[in-house]
Amino acid sequence: MKKFTLLIVSIIAAISVFSQPVLTSSINLTIGDTYQYNGYQEVTNIEPGEGGANLTWDFSNINGNFYTGIGAICVDPSTTPFADSVAVAAANICTSPVGGIGPYQYYDNDNSSQNLIAMGFMAESGNSFSTYTNVLTACEFPFTYNDSFDDTWELMTYNINDGYYNMRDSAFMTVEADAYGTITTPLGVFSNTLRVKTTTIDYSWMRFEAGGDWIPLGSFTDIEYKWFAPNIKVPVMFIQEMEWMPNSYSVRYLADYDFTTGIKDNADYHLEIFPNPTTDRVSIKTDELIDRISIYTLNGHQLNVVNSQSSQSHQKIINLSSYPKGVYLIEIGFEDGGIVIERIIKQ
Repeated sequence: MKKFTLLIVSIIAAISVFSQPVLTSSINLTIGDTYQYNGYQEVTNIEPGEGGANLTWDFSNINGNFYTGIGAICVDPSTTPFADSVAVAAANICTSPVGGIGPYQYYDNDNSSQNLIAMGFMAESGNSFSTYTNVLTACEFPFTYNDSFDDTWELMTYNINDGYYNMRDSAFMTVEADAYGTITTPLGVFSNTLRVKTTTIDYSWMRFEAGGDWIPLGSFTDIEYKWFAPNIKVPVMFIQEMEWMPNSYSVRYLADYDFTTGIKDNADYHLEIFPNPTTDRVSIKTDELIDRISIYTLNGHQLNVVNSQSSQSHQKIINLSSYPKGVYLIEIGFEDGGIVIERIIKQ
């Protein structure tokens, strides 16, 4: 009887360990989420491999041209540089580059899907804005091993500096959850991850002057693999294979993240932030031990925080006197792992 009981326990444990992961709307990003990817170009020493169940991938060592990525913070779309766009008005979350220079991605996410509806790009030499005239559905929920769906999308890109639309794209996309297992990235080991394979056939056009003819650039096929780990809202790994770069991959891995899955409501703490609005300094008092404090502008730029000299872990004073008037996000991290994000107004 004891052997039989042990066998049942072992089977249950095995089912638990190798259960198929499921993507749900819990991976939708919310205001205050931050993450950063680092990456490699022209990678030749890895192989995504075939799909299947209970697989193991080891991408701990990658050879290629390394680069450090731009961090992203999730913000209210209405606070971004492209807020006057009709497309942006329909978005409920924006991933904004930390520092304000780089890509802005606008999503309309809900309990059934993640939908990319617009993209902006701020650069020192030129800005652009792209609208999905046919929305790109990045994921449907729930989504698990062997699930798949097809999607079509269309994109128009407006060159803000030159004042005209200069790029068009029309694409057919197949998204399939083709594998699950354990992956090792340069950040660490992640178990029970779901791999999502996206195959895109993209037809592109370009024009070189306002009112000019659209010049077809032909069709291009690329395949992107994404690995999703439990309790992490974005993929821990990307591997992209592009038709014009045979036998070479573009790789990105999650290098740092801080998601609001750990955020507690203010009701969980006795927390006071005053005065708010403020003209220069704001005091923070709480019954929990404060580990760190970060201040962000609403477009994602992290500020240098100036704390008062205090030995008290339950009270801090933040000096905002050198910053312009406006609304800021204050992120308070506690030693118990919880996070609270509030808005403060500088007058």
